[in-house]
Amino acid sequence: MSLINESDYENNSFSFFGPVGMAFYDDGMVLENTFTIKIAISVILGIYMIVSVIGNVCTLVVIAQDRTMRTPTNCYLANLAITDLLTALFIPLDVYIIFVPDFYPLGEVGCRMHYVLWDVLSNCSLLIITAFTIERYIIVMKPFFRQKLTLNSRVFKIVGVIWLLSLSFCIPDVFYIDLLERKEYVFCYFSLTKIVSIVVAIEVFVFFLIPMTTILIMYIKIMIKLKTVQKKLRGSPVVGKQNRDKAAKMIAAVAASFFLSWTPYCIFRIMTVFPKFKYEDYYNVSINYCPC
Repeated sequence: MSLINESDYENNSFSFFGPVGMAFYDDGMVLENTFTIKIAISVILGIYMIVSVIGNVCTLVVIAQDRTMRTPTNCYLANLAITDLLTALFIPLDVYIIFVPDFYPLGEVGCRMHYVLWDVLSNCSLLIITAFTIERYIIVMKPFFRQKLTLNSRVFKIVGVIWLLSLSFCIPDVFYIDLLERKEYVFCYFSLTKIVSIVVAIEVFVFFLIPMTTILIMYIKIMIKLKTVQKKLRGSPVVGKQNRDKAAKMIAAVAASFFLSWTPYCIFRIMTVFPKFKYEDYYNVSINYCPC
């Protein structure tokens, strides 16, 4: 286990996986979560983990066992299920950190892997959703490309590039993540140099702002297309109109849920660019938090 080197981090700032209280440290006071709030958060996370594990495992089993399900669309869904499943498997560790915030249990290697994998999975999920949206957009707006889009080999290459791109952006994080040890207290943290802050800012732009803008624009265009078709087919059966209305509502719901789900993550990433702690007050916060 390594210790922080003051000379190496003199001009750096710091962010944490834990303890939660230190993230809200202000004016000499640590705002601890109450036991009730911790229980509520843990229950919500536990429910999410159970639903995610069951749902994503079932999705992967069905796609793996039924050859007719191995379509380009389901290839995206399978990879999305993998990222969601792996993210859910982090929940027990996250709950542990909520209740035991002053001792990170996985050591130095675990500390580095925890942050990197979590970041890779988040970025990968966003890019997969974006790629899937682009494919849906092309099918609706340019249906004559449908035949080319049905090639599994093309989707495999796209998904492979997405995983490599997500990983490549997160590899530098390994060199800025470490443990802070104060007697029996162990904190997993990463130091933010100016270079790292720039990388994080670029990451927010590439893995949230661009995908979100792309998805919104494409879904808006798809909805406009559906409305145009609806006007041209006003004499069509009621069932057809209901199906188009249902499709438009589903598209709006997908876009809204994407925004609501990923905006907190984007805000968190932006917060890491402007961290709470500077070098000159970092040790004071640590000392006040734990009786070392």
